[in-house]
This record gives sequence, structure tokens and C-alpha cells, in this order.
Amino acid sequence: MEMLIIEKQVLDELVYRINQLKTKVDSLYAASGIAPQKWMDNDQVCVHLSVSKRTLQSLRDSRVLAFTKIGAKVFYKPEDIERMLLIGYKSSKNL
Repeated sequence: MEMLIIEKQVLDELVYRINQLKTKVDSLYAASGIAPQKWMDNDQVCVHLSVSKRTLQSLRDSRVLAFTKIGAKVFYKPEDIERMLLIGYKSSKNL
């Protein structure tokens, strides 16, 4: 692992600029009237659906459930999970 030593003043400036960026992003969201999307990871979806990670992988492989992959991490939109559940729902009247 590579270590990097920086002066406290440089770290403080970096933290200040990150906070400025966060404030700007928050104000842009507020001005647009669009709320930032909430995403769920594998563990959250497995708990929500009461399925194993392998079953979740099968749902992705068969393109039943949409997902986004960033690096090695997979994310899901809650709306996509609800849509999958509604499409797969069979009313007892139709059986």
C-alpha cells in the first residue's frame, strides 16, 4: 500500500472544496425539482426479495431485473424491482 503525507492545510482545503461541491449539487437538485435517485445494492435487494445472491444473479442474467454495475458493485433502482414484481404478479382470479 502506498502512503501519502499531506499538510493539514492542504487536507482542510480539500475538505472545504468537497463540501462546496456537495452544496452546489444539492442546490442544483433543489432548483430542478428532481430528487436524487435512491439505489439498492445486492444485499439490500436479496433481503427485500428474500432471495439468495445466486437467484439475484439469475434474474440479472435472464434480463428480468435491470441493474447498473459500477466497478465490481451492482446497483438496482427500487422502481425496477417493483416493476419486476408487478410484471411477475399473477392474480388469483387469473389462475
